[in-house]
Amino acid sequence: MNRRYFMATTGAGAVTALTSRFSLADGHKKPTIALMGATARSGREIIRQGLAEGYKIKCMARTPSKLGVEHENLKMFKGDIRDRTSIDAILAGDEVVVSMVGRGPQADPMAEIGEVDIYTVMAENLIGAMKAKGNKRLIMASSTGVEHKSDVNTPRPPPGDMTAFWRWNARYLYNDMHEMEKMIIESGLDYILLRPGFMVEEPARNDMKFNTTNDTPGARVITYEDFAAFILDHLVGEEYKNTAIGMYSDTVMNPQAEIEKFLAQRKKNKG
Repeated sequence: MNRRYFMATTGAGAVTALTSRFSLADGHKKPTIALMGATARSGREIIRQGLAEGYKIKCMARTPSKLGVEHENLKMFKGDIRDRTSIDAILAGDEVVVSMVGRGPQADPMAEIGEVDIYTVMAENLIGAMKAKGNKRLIMASSTGVEHKSDVNTPRPPPGDMTAFWRWNARYLYNDMHEMEKMIIESGLDYILLRPGFMVEEPARNDMKFNTTNDTPGARVITYEDFAAFILDHLVGEEYKNTAIGMYSDTVMNPQAEIEKFLAQRKKNKG
């Protein structure tokens, strides 16, 4: 039986070891995964690990051909989270719905982000489709930024503090994400809201920590591999059910270095 080892924070802030349960540990049958946002980096990692563990996965993406994966247990659907009918077409009622949909990165990471509504529109459509089809469990990607969100009328911070700038710059995004969380919490569905820190494409570190008291440390780094593994380990079961989880590590992000890495990768892709 596969098991993955993480760390978790208790309410008192102490750090304790946690063995994250594999989804079959309590005798559960493997559920089918209905994955929204299949071509997102986190979505790709869920697919990679999920297929390796024998899960059947239904995926939705606006451009399915971008995924570049074929497998007997993988079924692709073309759709858009803004189109309720395309969500209805995927669901049969017995899937665990996992959404990795988010606003894509900007060409210029320093450009101001304007008004955002993708998260609240997504929540409305997913909740409606799941209730209509009878799906019960929703695992939704959010962000630790929700816990550090700024009012949309907050003035621009002075130069020098990149973390403060990013929080201000994404204030519309995080406020829409916050409203999305409220809609899901009030929906009556079984949910897990995931609030990861900054994610990097590196091998699994098995160093994630969790916080459920809305004061997750900001500007921390976790890996996509660890994030996806956590999701697969919690497709079923009561642990973290109806909970918003801050997900972080002790590794502090270097904002300037990440911007330079992003721009270098974008230049490479264009070349």
